[in-house]
Order: sequence, then structure tokens, then C-alpha cells
Amino acid sequence: MQSQEAFKDMAKVLRWRVLANGQHTVREADLILGGESLMKLLGLIWESRRPLTFFVCTAWIALNLVRFPRHALKNYFPNVNQLAQASVAMIGLTYSMDGGTDATTITTRNGMVNVSKIDCYYAENICGNAPDAPPEITQNQAHTYGELTRGQRRCPYRSDEDIYGSPQNCTYFYNNATQEFAYRYAEYNPHDRAKAFPYLTHRIVRASAGNCYQYDFDSSYFIDSNDGKQETFVFLYSNQTYNGSIAIPRPVTAFDSSTYVYNGVLPPQNATVQSCGPRCILLYAFRSYGTITKRKNTFFQCSVTVSNVSNADQDAQKLPDDNARLAAASIAFSYWETQGLTAEEVGSRMSEFAIGSIAAMSVYNPAIQIPGMLPRLGYHLSVEWQYVIALAACIAGVHCLLVALILWISRPIVVTDDSNLAVARLLKGLVDPLGHGGGLLDGEEIAEAVQKEGERVSYGVSEGVEGTILAVGPGLEVRKRLPGRKFPAGQYE
Repeated sequence: MQSQEAFKDMAKVLRWRVLANGQHTVREADLILGGESLMKLLGLIWESRRPLTFFVCTAWIALNLVRFPRHALKNYFPNVNQLAQASVAMIGLTYSMDGGTDATTITTRNGMVNVSKIDCYYAENICGNAPDAPPEITQNQAHTYGELTRGQRRCPYRSDEDIYGSPQNCTYFYNNATQEFAYRYAEYNPHDRAKAFPYLTHRIVRASAGNCYQYDFDSSYFIDSNDGKQETFVFLYSNQTYNGSIAIPRPVTAFDSSTYVYNGVLPPQNATVQSCGPRCILLYAFRSYGTITKRKNTFFQCSVTVSNVSNADQDAQKLPDDNARLAAASIAFSYWETQGLTAEEVGSRMSEFAIGSIAAMSVYNPAIQIPGMLPRLGYHLSVEWQYVIALAACIAGVHCLLVALILWISRPIVVTDDSNLAVARLLKGLVDPLGHGGGLLDGEEIAEAVQKEGERVSYGVSEGVEGTILAVGPGLEVRKRLPGRKFPAGQYE
């Protein structure tokens, strides 16, 4: 509506310049004075039949139709043409309203939600921590889960706010500055079987490596295991400050490759000697370069810690200590490469594997329902602000240019006030022949009544006893024939 009113005001200024520029019939003058109405401009085109009038009026109508939205045009035309539809289409290009498909388009409320059970590693919906379950089942499951996340998308973070603002396709997160890895838990609508639109919670679990040490391999020898079923390597290693040894069963030792080792007698969940805390495990990595190269084999020792789940206020949201230690040791249940890595990078790889195992546990473990924030799909409004700003700047710029142009065009004349009384005063001499009659005549009938054959009217000035007078009527010089091609300067009436 503001755009519509602006064009109306411009038309009210410009009409006086048009009237002053030439001579017109009374009907044409009446239509020019009503030029803020597009219907009056169509009538002027029909009445005038002059090419210049047709061109100017058509251009002004087209400009109005392109600029005004559809609802603003109902006062002018019952049907809006293609130019108006193009204007609406241009505005529509700047935004879109998309149906929800993921976490960016959800609304939430309190309700029962699906979360994965994290009390243990499940195999075929059976908890591996059962008293009669072989420990190898749980350990293999923990390692398999860690392998499943290799190659998945990981996203960087420096603070929790970076995690909260990350998209849902970030499987886990890493902090290069601290060699720490994190996983963010999600809650799902029970009807969302594809897990497509989660509520991304502020519950976060982290895995990090503590002190990591690198040792040179000194020598090794074989011993028999306690059960006599397999040979065991005993490796001796040292650095400038420490000497140590570690026994590794021969079947799990890889040559010209790497071996990660959990060296505890008890499973990680029940570790004592190899435990460095309630959620911390000591791990080793042996890098063997084989017999071809002359490089010395290398040992690494790291402590890997899995944190408590932050912002967890229900038991089902908490990761137990034994599961944390199992995840921390999960890389040591099979081979993974360490070639070319420093001690800190080896520790980083251990903790990354641990967080990957936890992430896969959250995905593949069976679900339970708990109270939480229930996500529901909504609509997503996407606004292309650069186009909105550009379009708004163009609209404002065009308005400013048009206003400046109108003012420049109208500078040679006097633009009178657009009130009905002021305009009636200028038309007084033109309608005097009607006397006191004609109150029920329309504009076209009044024009026929006062129009004299061959007579033309214009907007101009006349000199009277009371000074220079503005009027619309016959016998007035058009602006182009006035001195300086403009209305005279000075005081009027």
C-alpha cells in the first residue's frame, strides 16, 4: 500500500506539469487531473488518441502494475495482468516454505520419546553383560561398533555451543586443540521409525587420551600361556626414563603392522591393574616394521578416559562406568593402523575409536521410551536475505529516482495543493458557464456542457488587477511559450 500511495502522490505532482505543457480539451484536462487513478489514464488514452499520450500513460500504468502487489491493484482493475503476477513472483523468489524433513524443522513439547539403551552393548537385543555371557561377545560388539563409525562425518568444535549448533549429520565431534572427541545424544518421536527428525539434546559424552608415552622395542621372547594352548610374546621396551615389558598372545600380534593391546587379566569392565580410574583404561600399541626395513619397532602407552554424560538427569540417560571402560578399550580388541603417528596421535586414535563405539551403540542398541522433548515435524521458512536486501534496495532506489525525476520535471511550474478546494478554485473559471446547475452531472457531462468548439484549455498564469493568478482554463499561454519556459517568479495572488 505504501508503494501505491507513493505513485499516487507522484501522479498528483506530475499532472500540473502535463496540464501546463500543452492545450487540451476540457475532458482531457479532467482526466489529467484524475491521473492518480489508472482507470482515468486509460480513459485519457481513449479520449486523446495521440501517440505521445498513449506511450506516456501506458508506461506509467505498466510501472504501477509491476510495482504494486495484487491486493493493492483491486482498486484499479478487477483482473491483474501478467506484469503484476511477475511482481509477486519476484517477491516469491526470496523465500520458500518447506515441509519438515529433519531436525531443522521440528517443534518440541514434553512427551514420551525413544532413546537407545546405553546400559550395555547389545547383541541381537541381548545384553552382553549378562553373568553367563562370554566376555568376548561384548568386547567384539564394542569393537565392531567402533569400526562402524570409521569414515562417518565428524565435525570440529571448540566449545559445547559449537556442538549444539551443528547439523544432525555430524556423527561425532573432534577438538584438535585437546585431542578430545564428543558424541551428542538425540531423542526421537516413537513414530519416526527412520530416525529422520531427532531432537538434538544437550547431553554429551566425551572420550580423551591422557598422558601418552612412546618406547623403543628392545627384545622379545616366547613363553607358554597358563593353559598351554598358545604361545605368548613377551616384549621388552624402554625409553630414557622407564623400562617395561608386556605379554601379547602370538595369534593377535601383527608384523609389519600395528597391534593395540589391553593387557588386563580381567575384562575392561572389571579392570584393576590396567584401570586408571572408574572410567579410564590403560592401553598399549605395538608398531612392528617387519624384517625388511631396519627401523626399530615402537611401543605406545596411553590412558583413555570416557566422561560421564553431561546434562543427564535420568538413569536411562547415563552411561555406566563399566560401559565407559569397555568403550575406552574397544580399539584394543583388534588391529588398527598407527604408522607415522606420534604418541599423542595414537592416544587420539584410541579415544576417537572409543567415542565411535559409543556413537554406534546409541544408534544400534534397542530403544526404550522415557520422558523427554518430543520432536514433531513442522515447516521451515528459508529466506534468501541477500535477495530480499537487493530487492528492497532496488525498490527504494527506484522510488528515490522517480521522486527526484518528478520534482525536476515539475520545477518550472507551480504545483498547487491537491485538496479538492484548491483544485476547485483553479477550475472556477472553467465551470462558471454552468451557473448554479449541473450538480448531478458527472465529469464527462460537465466537460460536454462547457466545451466550446475548437477551444482548448491549459494550466497557466494570467495577470489581473489582483496580481498573477493561477488558473485552468482557455486562453492561457502554455508553459513553453512563457519567458524562460517556466512560470514567472514572484508572489501569486
